[in-house]
Formats: sequence, C-alpha cells, structure tokens
Amino acid sequence: MRIAIISDIHGNKIALDAVLEDLARQPAIDQLVIGGDLCLNGPCPKEALETVQQLHCPVIQGNVDTDVVNQNSKKGPKKQSVIEWTRNQIGDAGIAYLASLPFSHLVSNPNGTDLLVVHANPLNQEEAIFPTSPDSKIEHLCGDLRPTVGVLVFGHYHVAYMRRWRHLLLVDTGSCGLPRDGDLRAAYAILTWQDNIWQAEHRRVKYDVKAVVKQLKNSGIPTADKRIKVLTEAEY
Repeated sequence: MRIAIISDIHGNKIALDAVLEDLARQPAIDQLVIGGDLCLNGPCPKEALETVQQLHCPVIQGNVDTDVVNQNSKKGPKKQSVIEWTRNQIGDAGIAYLASLPFSHLVSNPNGTDLLVVHANPLNQEEAIFPTSPDSKIEHLCGDLRPTVGVLVFGHYHVAYMRRWRHLLLVDTGSCGLPRDGDLRAAYAILTWQDNIWQAEHRRVKYDVKAVVKQLKNSGIPTADKRIKVLTEAEY
C-alpha cells in the first residue's frame, strides 16, 4: 500500500503542479490525500483550489481554510485583508467547499495498522507537533489515538521530518507551497506499508519560484512584500 500526502499548498499553483507532475512519475500509489491549507497566502487561490477539486481525492481542512471560512476576527488587520482578498478570489462556492472539508482522513490498511491524516494534530488545527516536542506534549495530542493507527501524517509546521513515538510513526509532510525548512523546493510525502511496517519518503521538487514571485507582485494580494519574503526565505 502506497499513500501520497500533499499539504499546505497555500495558493501556490505552480508548486502544486510541479508536485503532481513528480508524483505522476513515481511508482503507482493507492491513494492521494490533501492535508489542508489550500489557498490562503498565495497568488492563485482560485486556481489552486480548482486543481485540488479536480483530483477527486480525500481533502481535509487546515487552520487557514477555517480562517477563510470564518473571517477570523481574532486575526490582525493585515491578515484580515489577505483573508478577504482570498474570499473574493474563490467566491461563495470556494468558501462553501472549504467549509465542507473534514477534520481528518483515515486510510484503512487490511494488512496492518491504519494511516491517519490530520492537518496539525489529532485534537485541533493549530498546535504543531515539532521534531523536538517532548513526550508529554505528544502524549497530550496523540495519546488517545486508536491502537489500530500506526502512522500519523500531518503538515502545518511546513518542515519535513519524521520521528517515532511509541508504536507511532509521526510524519510531517512539509509544505508544498511555502516550505519553512530553508529548502525552497516543494515538499510532499509518500507512505508505504512494506515489511509489516509503515515507511516514509519525503520528496522535494524544484519549481519556478521566480514565476510565483511575479504572480504575487501582479496578483493584487495585500502585503505582497511579506508573502514574497516568506516564500523566498523559506524559514521561520
């Protein structure tokens, strides 16, 4: 069984297209899952959303998808302006689609343990699981998972990594559209059930970052300079 997970696209259609092209060249997968944060903070929210919908695969809701739906009043005015711009780009149908997305997706494995995809963690869309998170934090976030789950896959942190905690393999796919680990290449992950264990492969894909910078400059998105800085520095 081979499962591909793409997360944190953030309206970067050029990166998404590059990832999908790379995925098409890999050995066959059984299912593709999209891990949330589809369109906010990028130059092509509508186009990225349409591409995701055309994949006809499971898609879960990320925290910024929720922000776009709810027009989160707790966000500052600059973030609010980007949310409003994104809502205008994707329209009522796009907003309704984001609102309809589930919190998680479970891949049942008839030959062994299951795979669970969430955006950030099994309890909420906001708290990141870090490579350095102490056992007590992971216990709080993951301790109530069913024992039939053998791998937890998530995004949110935008840094690709994997670690084992007890019987669980924890895999952050990294970000397709806005990596933050110092590597400009788009990230996604492929999980394979092999030799009675889940194994993870992180893939990195080059794409035309300069073209996305140009899109940001010409898109009309508020705070474009900040968006360009985040994209091109690829760090926190």
